[in-house]
Amino acid sequence: MTVTYSMHDNMGEAFDEPDEARIREILAELSNADEEHPDVSLKHESGWALSVFPDKFVRWENAEPGQPEPVDAILSSWEDIVGLLLMTARGEIEEVTSALSGPSGGPAPTPI
Repeated sequence: MTVTYSMHDNMGEAFDEPDEARIREILAELSNADEEHPDVSLKHESGWALSVFPDKFVRWENAEPGQPEPVDAILSSWEDIVGLLLMTARGEIEEVTSALSGPSGGPAPTPI
């Protein structure tokens, strides 16, 4: 089976294709974040990844050569962040990019 996405907790442990409940658990671990382990991230097989920090700061990037610059935003709610993580997991790259490129992080994505 090919893994289409994986998520890393703030200690660097990888979880292949976590469901929404597990994604929320990993996000909750941000309460234990420190300078050495400041974020969690979800990476799609396309190379796009969404990193999330305790202050609701997110970084959307593709580290492959020739890709656009990372997009940084601060979101207003954890539900918005869960929505973006689920969109990333489904491979909705353009939708995430659009949501984060609008004014002040753009409109809140609707979680499913």
